[in-house]
Amino acid sequence: MRLKFKDRLKILATGSLEEYTRAFFSGEALPPDGPVDAETALKYSVVFACNRVLSETYASVPKILYKKQGKDRIPVTELETKETTPQVMMLYDIMHTTPNEEMSAFNFKEAQMSALNLGGNSVSEKLVNKRGEFIGLYPYSYDRVKIDRDRETQKLKYIIDGNKKILDRSQVLHIPGPSLDGAIGMSPISYAASAIRLGLQYEKFGVKFYENAANPGGAIEVQSELTPDAAARLKKDLKENHQGLNNTGAPLLLEGGAKWQQITINPVDAQLIENKYFQIEDICRIYRVPQHLVNKLDRSTNNNIEHQSLEFVMYTMLPWFKRHEECDNSQLIPRELRLQGYFFESKMDGLLRGDSAARAALYANGRQWGWLSANDIRKLENLPSLGPDGDIYLSPANMIKAGTDAQNAVNAKVLDEIYALMEGRKTA
Repeated sequence: MRLKFKDRLKILATGSLEEYTRAFFSGEALPPDGPVDAETALKYSVVFACNRVLSETYASVPKILYKKQGKDRIPVTELETKETTPQVMMLYDIMHTTPNEEMSAFNFKEAQMSALNLGGNSVSEKLVNKRGEFIGLYPYSYDRVKIDRDRETQKLKYIIDGNKKILDRSQVLHIPGPSLDGAIGMSPISYAASAIRLGLQYEKFGVKFYENAANPGGAIEVQSELTPDAAARLKKDLKENHQGLNNTGAPLLLEGGAKWQQITINPVDAQLIENKYFQIEDICRIYRVPQHLVNKLDRSTNNNIEHQSLEFVMYTMLPWFKRHEECDNSQLIPRELRLQGYFFESKMDGLLRGDSAARAALYANGRQWGWLSANDIRKLENLPSLGPDGDIYLSPANMIKAGTDAQNAVNAKVLDEIYALMEGRKTA
């Protein structure tokens, strides 16, 4: 008969490894099907690690407010004073420095990504002053927000803490994760519930295994039936003197010709270790996080880790940055400012840096061929400017603009030399 779930929990908490093993392989130790909440999911170390990698990586990249001027984009901090209105500078300060009185920009962005990783949606309330001016953002954890549609207007509404507060779209910054309808994101931990539950059970099995000194059980074979007193004495002796790590190696004294028979399943033979590794890969696949970033290094080398890290930036983080940027631009910047050329963008340069030798080669190439100045390079390396002299762009001496008289003269000379070579004559 299948155990009730409360009985299964009792086995997990107090039962022996033999009982746990039997329940595990029969499926009785597994929690019932259904959604997994954030608290449960984060107890699985791989989910915790993936969330930390994604949220800290996103939070570590500064968000800059730019303005398009011709073909250039200028950070608002470098614009002339007359262009940096209080409204513009407030937008910059909120997203770059202090979104609210309780959080730094890093903590705010970290909370946004955690909500997306666990619940599929990031919802932050827009804070306004008495004059109705936008002055900040406050994020809600995903479990505090229910997203629904108003029956009359069919517009999204955000129900906070079970009807304590209801906000409309104009009052929030809503960033949906991967979505089927484009409006409300899907919860990764809900769709990955089975993988998370199974991974948690592998971890619990390992805890039980080592609690029993990694030599967990078997059977005692006796020649004749034990009296109740003898059976009770044997059980007490086994429990007090032969279970747990502290009793590892303690000799077992058996009476009356009794024999010990090892019958417990070997975890290696049962491929538990291999299956646990597969569960790590499965969770990393869901979050698209390279396995070396959660300290699973069995398939990584010094030669490929750098390329894997760059792929993580390009194929995992870039879509997240674009998702955030487009929502920030459409929901935080008023239309009149967008038409003037203002937009948010995350400064990802630091994440895309290679090793020092590769950067030096890139800078040398850019300097030599005239698409980087000394100040451009120093800015990329977070070094102070050299002043006006550092803004000079160089070009190779033999490079001449196509179509000029000088270029035509060079072409004529080259052609003359080719014809001379063909005719066997000398040129000047």
